[in-house]
Amino acid sequence: MAADSLMTSPARAAELWQALGGTPFLSDAFRPRTLLSLAAAARRRADPSAYPTLAEYLDPAKAADVYRRNARCRTEGVESVPLEDPRFVEQITEATERIITRMPQWAPLFRIPLHYRHMPGSHISCTTALIPQTIFLGTPAFAHDRLLEETLLHEHAHVWLTFVSELCDLQVDGSLTHFTLPSGTSGKSLRGVLLAGHFAAAAARYFCRPGADADSRRRGTELVDYLGGCVTTAAGHPELTPVGALVQADLAAARELHHPSVAKETAAS
Repeated sequence: MAADSLMTSPARAAELWQALGGTPFLSDAFRPRTLLSLAAAARRRADPSAYPTLAEYLDPAKAADVYRRNARCRTEGVESVPLEDPRFVEQITEATERIITRMPQWAPLFRIPLHYRHMPGSHISCTTALIPQTIFLGTPAFAHDRLLEETLLHEHAHVWLTFVSELCDLQVDGSLTHFTLPSGTSGKSLRGVLLAGHFAAAAARYFCRPGADADSRRRGTELVDYLGGCVTTAAGHPELTPVGALVQADLAAARELHHPSVAKETAAS
């Protein structure tokens, strides 16, 4: 499927969504291998002679080289070093295993080629689409188990939704950065609103899972409220591409799963 047709055709976007099985982390019908194959093929189309095999386009370092050579935008990178401290590596491994044990359907989403890097300073974490499959973690992310679990979910959600945006951007060209997140952070793009909502939906699903403790469920409730703000901001926005609209619809469905009264109130109004 060509990205240009996905930008304009709801029918082509619907075909893609049927092939993928929905949004990562939100739909248990999601097919991670399909998305990985399509993302690798998109990278190869951008740089056909870079590597002899499709699998190599999913190597984080090689994918970053493809972006450096072909992306319309450039990044100065993120100040960081390879994350090699054995304590941090062990904490990541243990937190990942806890997540997978509690949500086994997510196991393939955490078992892809990734680079972890350590950031100095007080920032908790970040990812950037221009440095694919790389998660930057600050020391504060390791403060306690629940925070590290949320942080890993946050950044893995970004990695997977960025794979989708490699096939088709979630917003139209020329979309402005004039949106404000529920946290009060301003100057965000519509794509950024969807990324934030997607993280909140994934983490809310995790923390509101059956059997979660009271503190987890409390955090899950906060995340559902945050998700609701993102859904409202993006709802029906003309700057959404057809694929972006499908992501927004899945986010809205995730909110309604936790707050079914929302759907009834909307219908009544």
